[in-house]
Amino acid sequence: MSDERYRVTIPDLAYYQAQIKCQAACPVRTDARGYVTAIAGRDLRGGYRIAREPNPLATICGRVCNAPCEDACRRGNFDDPIAIRPLKRVVTERYGAEAQWRLPRLKEELAAETNLPDTLTPNSRTILQRLGQTPGHKTGEVAIIGSGPAGLGAAHDLALLGHAVTIFDAGPASGGMLRLGIPLYRLDRHLLDLEVGAILDLGAALRPDTAVGRDVAFADLRREFDAIFIATGLGEGRGLRIPGVELDGVLKAIDFLLNVNMGYQVDLGQKVVVIGGGNVAIDAARMALRHQMEQVDLDSLSRAEVAQMRAAAQEAEIEAEVEGSETLHTALDAARAALRLGVAEVQMIALESWEEMPASQLEIEEALEEGIQMRPRRGPNRILGENGGVTGLETIDVASVFDESGRFNPKFIPETEKVMACDTVILAIGQAAQLDFLSETDNVETSPQGLIVTDPDTGATTAPGIYAGGDVVYGPRILIEAVRDGQRAARDIDAYIQGRGMDVSQIAHWVPLYDHKMPTGWIERRRQKVPTLPLERRIGIAEVETGYDEAEARVQAERCLNCGINTIFDANKCILCNGCVDVCPWSCLKIVCVADLAGDADFEALVEQRYGARPSALGEMDINASAMIKDEDLCTRCGLCAKRCPTGAITMEAFSFEEMLRYI
Repeated sequence: MSDERYRVTIPDLAYYQAQIKCQAACPVRTDARGYVTAIAGRDLRGGYRIAREPNPLATICGRVCNAPCEDACRRGNFDDPIAIRPLKRVVTERYGAEAQWRLPRLKEELAAETNLPDTLTPNSRTILQRLGQTPGHKTGEVAIIGSGPAGLGAAHDLALLGHAVTIFDAGPASGGMLRLGIPLYRLDRHLLDLEVGAILDLGAALRPDTAVGRDVAFADLRREFDAIFIATGLGEGRGLRIPGVELDGVLKAIDFLLNVNMGYQVDLGQKVVVIGGGNVAIDAARMALRHQMEQVDLDSLSRAEVAQMRAAAQEAEIEAEVEGSETLHTALDAARAALRLGVAEVQMIALESWEEMPASQLEIEEALEEGIQMRPRRGPNRILGENGGVTGLETIDVASVFDESGRFNPKFIPETEKVMACDTVILAIGQAAQLDFLSETDNVETSPQGLIVTDPDTGATTAPGIYAGGDVVYGPRILIEAVRDGQRAARDIDAYIQGRGMDVSQIAHWVPLYDHKMPTGWIERRRQKVPTLPLERRIGIAEVETGYDEAEARVQAERCLNCGINTIFDANKCILCNGCVDVCPWSCLKIVCVADLAGDADFEALVEQRYGARPSALGEMDINASAMIKDEDLCTRCGLCAKRCPTGAITMEAFSFEEMLRYI
C-alpha cells in the first residue's frame, strides 16, 4: 500500500449543496449561481426570480451588500470571483422595485406561476404562501420594533404567512439604518422606498415616529400582540475616553450620518479627521467630503479652469505609474483637491494596519480614489482645542492591536505623538444598543455587552413570545445576515402562534446534461470593474456605481464555473482506461487504490460492505479495488472527461434542491 493517504468524502446531498459555495455562504441561501448563469443565458427575468425568491431586499443588496457569496466564490481560486453583487443589480433594475412601470404586471405574472425555481429556501415566498394556506392555519398579530433589514425581513415573511404585522419605528420613515446610516451616494432613497413599499403592499402596517418606551409602552405591546420581534439595531455611537472629547466639533459617526441623511446641515469646517477603520468610518469620511463640497457646475467653468483640473488629474496618474501607490495617493489627493477647488480635507486614522483594517477592500479603494487620506497604525491620544472648539487631534503610533490570544488590546509606541490640524473629529469606533424600553419585569435577558440574548436557531429570547434579531443581538453585522435573522424569527413566530413545531425536509433533483458545454472563453475572461461615475462628478448625493449594461453583465456572468453542474461516475461502466484523467486540463481526477483512501465512519462502512474488509486491510488482501477521486476545487466543469469516456461511465448532471416546510 502507498504511504500516501487521500482524505475523501462520500458525496451526499449536503456535499453537493456545499459545492455551490456562493449559495452556501449566503445567509439567506440565495442561489447566486442560478441567477448568474441565467444572465449568461440571456434570461434576466428568470435571474430576477431566483435572486428575489429568498430575499425581500434584493434591490438594496444589489447595491450595498457586503457579498459573502463573492468571498466564497470558487472562481476566486483561479483569478477573481464573479461580480455577483453587481450582477444582481442588473436583474433587479429590470424586474425589481426600481422597474416601476413593470412591477404591477410582474406581480401578476409571479402570482400566476406554479413552477418552482431551481433552488428554494425555507423562506421563499412560494413556500411561505403555501404554508399560510394550510388547513387550520392560525393567524395572529405581531409587533415589530424597528424597520431595518431584520425588521423588514420578518415583516415580509410574516405577512406572507397571513399574520397582521405592525412595524414601529422611532424614525420619520422606514428603513432604519438603511435610510439613516448608509450614505446617499451608495443607496438611492427612492429605491429604498420602493423596496419597503413592496413589503407594505403585502399587508404590513408601518407606524413611523413611534418610539417604543416614549410613544408606546413595551408592556402595552405585550398585551396587544401575540408576539413581538425586536430589531432596533445599534443606534448609539460609542465614545472615547481621551482628553478633549467634550469640545465642540467632536461628533459620533452615527449621529453625523443620521443628521446628513435627514437633510440637516452640519458645520464641519475645512479639515475633518475620522477615527476608525471600519465601513462606518469610511462612510462618514466619504460623506464628510461630499457634505463640504460646493455643487460646482462644471459647465460654468472656464476652459482654462477645466484644462487645469484635467491636467492635474492626468499628471497624478502618470506620476503614480512611475513612483508607486504612495505617490498615487498623494498625487490623486492633489488632483481631487483641485477638482473640489480646495473646499475640504478629510483624513482617517485607524489602529489597524492596512491588512488588519475591518473595512472592505472596495470601500478602502474608493475612499482613496476620492482623496480621503488614510493613516493606518495611528491611535487617538487627545483632542486639542481653543475657545471650546476643536483645533487638532494628537495621535500616537500603534505597536499592535491584538494580543497573543487575538483579543483587542492595543499597544502604543511612546514618544511618537503627532498633531493633525482639524476643525472636526468624527468618532467611528463602534455602536451600542438602546434598550431603555425594556425593564426587569419583561424577563428579556441581555448580555454584558448590552445585547439581547436569543436562541441562535429561532431568535427567541428568554421571554415567551418575544423574539429579537440583527445587530441588537449580535452586534454590527452585514445587511443580509440581519435579513436572515428576521426570516428565521418569522418562521418560529409563526410556529409559536400555531402552537406546534415545524419540520424542514430537503429533496435533491438531478438533470442529465447530454450536450453540456461551458460558454466560449469562460476561463480566459477576467473580472471587469463595475462602471462608476467619473471622479469629477462624485459630488452631492449621486450614486457612485452606475452598474453594468446587459452586454457587460453577460460577459461577466459567463465567467461563472456553474458549480451546480457535477461529474457523476458510474463504477459499473468504468473500465479504468484512464482517458478521463489524461484529458483533464486541470489534473483534478485520479484513479487510486481504495486501500490508499481514508475517510469518515460512513466511508469505512461502505468499503467494508462492498469488499468485506476495512480500507486499511485491503492492501494485504488480493483484491483489485480501485476508486476515482476528484478535487472539486480544481474542476471548471468543462465536461471533457465525459466526452472522452468511451463507455459513458461519466455524465454531466445539474444538481438542484428544494426545501419543504410542514407543521408537525
